[in-house]
Amino acid sequence: MARREVLVATLAALIATPLAAQNEAWQFRWYWGAKGGVLGYSLPTSGQSFAPQIGGDWLITARRTALYVGYSQSLTAEVDTFTVNNAAGTQVTFDGFRRIQVGLLAMIGSGNLQPYVGGGFALHTLNGAAPPAGSSVALQDATSEAASVGILMIMGGVNYRIGRKAMLFAHFQGAPGSRTFLMPGSVNSFEGGLRYALLPAKSDDATTRR
Repeated sequence: MARREVLVATLAALIATPLAAQNEAWQFRWYWGAKGGVLGYSLPTSGQSFAPQIGGDWLITARRTALYVGYSQSLTAEVDTFTVNNAAGTQVTFDGFRRIQVGLLAMIGSGNLQPYVGGGFALHTLNGAAPPAGSSVALQDATSEAASVGILMIMGGVNYRIGRKAMLFAHFQGAPGSRTFLMPGSVNSFEGGLRYALLPAKSDDATTRR
């Protein structure tokens, strides 16, 4: 009986070791990703607007946290009447909405389906924002200045890992409005895509060389 118990314990340990290593294979890696989704924002007169967007991101994982860097670009040009430099009624056109995001995420659990939450900083820019042709230099400069803003953001999503190096993901990003930005309200997005770990984040860690 004692030999049987020892044999069972040994087999259990041999099975549990690779399973534990697989569950933690996401740690200490650099993931490169491609993403797409929908961006939602509110125009002053036209109201709520939704635009398709594409982009990429970079996820550097630690033991229970990750550094997130993302880039997104909407694909829709807009025309609306904005308040520029405290002057209402200025028609502004822009070619798209560009966002750069940097944040810190908390990775929840080590299962194949892994939620994450966090926050950070986002740079929002309206590409090519300009008032009507013939506008004064002061109005052009004010429009250009109000077309970009740095703001705090929140983020939450989920990863679904495929094997040791790939993961599907979907997440929400939200940022409040700013008085110094042309857009009067909050900016929210839903994105999804695929990430792949090209390099380990710790080359000297034997557990990452798989």
